[in-house]
Amino acid sequence: MKSRPGKSVLIAESLLLMLLVGLVGWRALSPRQPTYSGTRLSLWLDELAALDYAKRADPNTPPARAVRAIGTNAIPWLLADLRTKRDPWAWRINQLLMKQPLIKYRLPDVNRRLSRATFGFQALGEVGAPAIPSLLALVEDNPGYIPSALAGIGAPALPALSQCLTNTRSYATSIGPFVPIPGNSIGALYNAIQAGRISPAQAAFLLPTIRQWAQSTNQLAARYATGFLRDLGP
Repeated sequence: MKSRPGKSVLIAESLLLMLLVGLVGWRALSPRQPTYSGTRLSLWLDELAALDYAKRADPNTPPARAVRAIGTNAIPWLLADLRTKRDPWAWRINQLLMKQPLIKYRLPDVNRRLSRATFGFQALGEVGAPAIPSLLALVEDNPGYIPSALAGIGAPALPALSQCLTNTRSYATSIGPFVPIPGNSIGALYNAIQAGRISPAQAAFLLPTIRQWAQSTNQLAARYATGFLRDLGP
């Protein structure tokens, strides 16, 4: 029969875990988080993420208004979130944290950070335009999120989205090479038009490129392009 670890052992393990959490947190430092009405930006974004899709696209919800009130001060923090990389240490530490009862804290999930930053740019709308060059530079690092952040900014991001439509960067996957950026960009553009952030007339110059993708062997891009043209094409 195994003896239960003594109190001193549990305290030592907990202190070690706190140290590890601190080290990983230090590695993930981001710019000072701005606030509105005494509430941190991340909490406003959590409220925004908790809404259903239709309400999340509504610029008049309290969290969306709060993000816009923070304005360009939110951009460095949102970009820091979008630069987050998957950290195997964070996963391991969370596994250790789950095995003990004293520390309730868990390190943030990387996908949650990427998603909430995307929601932040969607809430900022055109106020987020100064971030467009930085976002475009990140598109190959985070092709699943950056096109949506760009499209959320609206019409000022259309030239950047046009570049995304011609980005054929290939990623190795378990099922073979995958080229996601054009398809994700078409899907993000579609959602932005549906949400009223971009008008069909403003996006009309992209239609020839989208038509080309509809005939592509890239299944993701072809599927998004076909749906786009069916619902929004002339």
